[in-house]
Amino acid sequence: MELVGVEEKADAEIAAAPEIAVAPEIAAAPEAAPMAVTGEPRVDETLRRLDELGELPVTEHPGVFERVHSQLVEVLGELRTGTDAEAARGGGPQP
Repeated sequence: MELVGVEEKADAEIAAAPEIAVAPEIAAAPEAAPMAVTGEPRVDETLRRLDELGELPVTEHPGVFERVHSQLVEVLGELRTGTDAEAARGGGPQP
């Protein structure tokens, strides 16, 4: 197989290809939807930290996700423990 001229042939094919138009709504970055309110201020505050992702390089995103996850586990664990304690006393929702 002869490789001479392959690059020129590829350049010619690319030049002859039709222009691909991207719709403006696709080309623009999507706007962030407003964060839902959970009713638990500590959870809401933790979830708002995800807003900083847009300002950070992608390489820093895992650290943000890890911090948010840890904080949610902590808060939700406290909430669950509180609910279990109420159920044991006969108050609050029963599982």
